[in-house]
Amino acid sequence: MRASTQPSIALGWPTRVALSLVAALGSSLACVAPLEPSAFETLQPTMRPELFFAGATEGWGVIAKRDGRPSRRFEVRSEGSVEADGRFRLAQTITFADGEVERREWLMTRVDDTHYSATLTDALGPVRAEVHGNLFHIEYRIRRGVTMEQWLYLLPDGQTVLNDATVRVLGSTYLRLSERIVWVEPSQAPKP
Repeated sequence: MRASTQPSIALGWPTRVALSLVAALGSSLACVAPLEPSAFETLQPTMRPELFFAGATEGWGVIAKRDGRPSRRFEVRSEGSVEADGRFRLAQTITFADGEVERREWLMTRVDDTHYSATLTDALGPVRAEVHGNLFHIEYRIRRGVTMEQWLYLLPDGQTVLNDATVRVLGSTYLRLSERIVWVEPSQAPKP
């Protein structure tokens, strides 16, 4: 019988317990399913972006880096209206705290009870958009390998939306965006 040439490492019970806990935690985290938009189906009030964003809305938010540090603050003024062809148009002006201004435009068409067909000026290709209960969920590519995912929650007052967004580069979180959006001017469409 040959003796092992590998050095023996004696681990004390605190180290063995710690390693066991780390292994168990890693296994349990691997089992957590990602949040599905349909989980919000029963939450009220019902979000309809073409109603909430009709007329004027304003938003205030912050962009945070991967480590959680705030990197930019911004304000958004939006004006939404229904086009003659039935599409909903949302024109946005984003003003950053450093004075930079960006403009973008959404065009949306409701396809069925939960899905929308949409385009966005700064998206590469089509926008995936769906509603479930009080949630409006949006996903799109900004450029090759870079995606944006937004979770917009209509609050019980029916006049405030919280926007929680993530920018990912090759699947890894790069930036987080948090924004509060409020309705400030009615259109002819009733609010939710």
